[in-house]
Amino acid sequence: MSGACSGRPAPSYGTGSSSSGAGGAGGEGFNLGQGGGCDSLGACGSEIHQVTFDAPNIYFVLDASGSMADLEPGTNKSRYNLVRAAATQVILNLGPRINVGAAVFPYGNLNQSPCSPGEEVMPITPGDPTGDDSGTVAMFKAATSLSPFGGTPVAATLENLVPNLSAAAAERRTIVLLLTDGGPNCNPDLVCGVSGCMPNIEGVCVPTENCCAVDHPSGGPLLCLDDQATIAAVGDVAALGVDVYVIGISDSALYASTLDAMAVAAGTAEPGSPSYQQVTDLSALESTFSKIAAEAVSCELSVGDPPADKGFTNVYFDCDVVTYDPAQGWDWLDDGTIRLNGASCAKLKSGEVSEVKIATGCPTEVPE
Repeated sequence: MSGACSGRPAPSYGTGSSSSGAGGAGGEGFNLGQGGGCDSLGACGSEIHQVTFDAPNIYFVLDASGSMADLEPGTNKSRYNLVRAAATQVILNLGPRINVGAAVFPYGNLNQSPCSPGEEVMPITPGDPTGDDSGTVAMFKAATSLSPFGGTPVAATLENLVPNLSAAAAERRTIVLLLTDGGPNCNPDLVCGVSGCMPNIEGVCVPTENCCAVDHPSGGPLLCLDDQATIAAVGDVAALGVDVYVIGISDSALYASTLDAMAVAAGTAEPGSPSYQQVTDLSALESTFSKIAAEAVSCELSVGDPPADKGFTNVYFDCDVVTYDPAQGWDWLDDGTIRLNGASCAKLKSGEVSEVKIATGCPTEVPE
């Protein structure tokens, strides 16, 4: 049902605005109409309330090492481009519900130094209005557009990102999606034997030959598995109050014990084994990204100028009324915040909802 009231004026709709810049609140004006749409259907009530919500920061830290250029079986696309496409779709779907930032590793003059630590390529930026791919989505695509090359300097990259992530976490909840297709390396201070040498682990070296020996032409010590420093670096980021999710794709299972330990250090380990987020089929990656990001989306909406008579307020998703129901619809919190519950909360988190409005002027709709 539309919830429209006969004899009551239809609300007028503003254009809403979002905050901008790193650390912006996000979610401002998400409830306001963008013209058309509900104007013709008539949400019920003469007063439309400004609504804000606390949009979390979703920060992608993406492996752009040489192996990410490999074509995924059954496709003509590289692992890296499939990862970018999955991330882009999540950013598009969740729109203003999230703020987005990104870093890639390695980064810099990789022909000269293929183990250069990764860097931030996109500062945390409020998401676009849902369905708009001309702003934040376009920025993400441009910022992450590169040709995979080089090593996997995860520890050094996370150390580089600590100042930015610390500032972000001080503002609001911050989620890091750390994705790799293998194990970390690029530590010049390591010395390892065959058991710790990644070319040996991956079977591309003669089993009796240590391809990580000093001055070995395949890469030497830089190809030693840099597990301990990376586990410690993940723990350092988690200590900032950042939720770090370790996502392993493609050949990452060879390094399951390291990735599991990273997830444990992050405090986000899954029960059982593997403890990290293992994605063997990249067609499922968007779902993994969405599940993690959506979990952080808030279902509490702060209402500007809450009505004196709360029994005459209704919530609308894309012109459809959401019934007052503490189990599956919505209800009021003591501070005048509206809380979405059950199926309604899940629908908002899913990215299915383009527009939310809070209107006062008609009796609150309840389940029939």
